[in-house]
Amino acid sequence: MASKKMGMMMVVMAAIVVGRSVVAIELCGMSEAELNECKPAVNKESPTTPSQLCCNALEHADFNCLCGYKTSPWLGSFGIDPTLAVGLPTKCGLPNPPTC
Repeated sequence: MASKKMGMMMVVMAAIVVGRSVVAIELCGMSEAELNECKPAVNKESPTTPSQLCCNALEHADFNCLCGYKTSPWLGSFGIDPTLAVGLPTKCGLPNPPTC
């Protein structure tokens, strides 16, 4: 079930282009812009330190929702390292980071 959720997350994380319009998305309490702000910090090839905007976005994210995507095979295909993703709250110094 988690694999299906992760696949859905990856599809949702990508901008949905219909004709010439782009549909804004939200996932687990984070907007598309907030998700994109965190992407460099979870890039499996060359991760960066999470930006302050990424950390701010994580303050209101639904971690139970995000943890559901941890084991998805889709993450790797989008260049996202699940271990780095799970570690973002700790890197941002957020209280009570998730344990997923």
